[in-house]
Amino acid sequence: MFPDTNRTRRIAIALASTVTVLSLLGCGASRNPSAPTTPPATPTSGTVLDKAIPAAVANVPLIDQAGRHFTLASLRGKTVVLADFLTLCQEICPLTSVNLRDVAKALPQAGAAPEIQVVEATVDPKRDTVPRLAAYQKLFGANPHWTFATGDQTGLDKLWAFLGVNHEQVGEDTKPAPRDWWTGAPLTYDIQHQDVVYVIDPHGHLRWFDNGTPNTMGSAPPSTMLRFLSAEGRKNLASPTDPTWTVKDIEQALTYVTGQRFR
Repeated sequence: MFPDTNRTRRIAIALASTVTVLSLLGCGASRNPSAPTTPPATPTSGTVLDKAIPAAVANVPLIDQAGRHFTLASLRGKTVVLADFLTLCQEICPLTSVNLRDVAKALPQAGAAPEIQVVEATVDPKRDTVPRLAAYQKLFGANPHWTFATGDQTGLDKLWAFLGVNHEQVGEDTKPAPRDWWTGAPLTYDIQHQDVVYVIDPHGHLRWFDNGTPNTMGSAPPSTMLRFLSAEGRKNLASPTDPTWTVKDIEQALTYVTGQRFR
């Protein structure tokens, strides 16, 4: 995570030229003009917008944890929750995965599973290979509505540049160096990055985003990742630093975009 207290402002500025506050009519509203409707409320957190993802970004090649190739364009017709992460993050990403795991779990209960896909795409494709993504998924539990993605550096850099996600490789300065939770090898570098989550509508438009520390509301990562957390990561788990976002924030944004209500 970037040690930056102005993350939300910086991303909002990057998108400000195309941000449009949306009307309150949700996609799930009745098509009968004479029928009464209750439009979903505007989310109380994050930023609503309407920004088309250009073809060059939507067609960036991605590979999931099972080795299947896909693109954001191939997910058209579904609403996508998209977040950046890396499997060797010790401060934030395991908590992002906790929240997105819980979002994915809630989809079948809300009757929304076929129409919504949760995707975590890496900012560290050099290390986040398909086998590593599969091992990471195994820790958290497989869910058909939750995908982990990698790809080539050039393509992913293009994706994150469009989404305003700054990231950079830095040397590992912790002594002794942390050990890889999967291989046990000492880590030689880290990726500092902004922590952002987006909702993309079925037409391939960015409709909502938030960034900051995921607040898991007491829900813990799997034991392997819990042990892997740094002191900062354990602090983020116990008392996340503002700005924060929760599972309920994502569900509220999904309701706003799709009209689908969550319990």
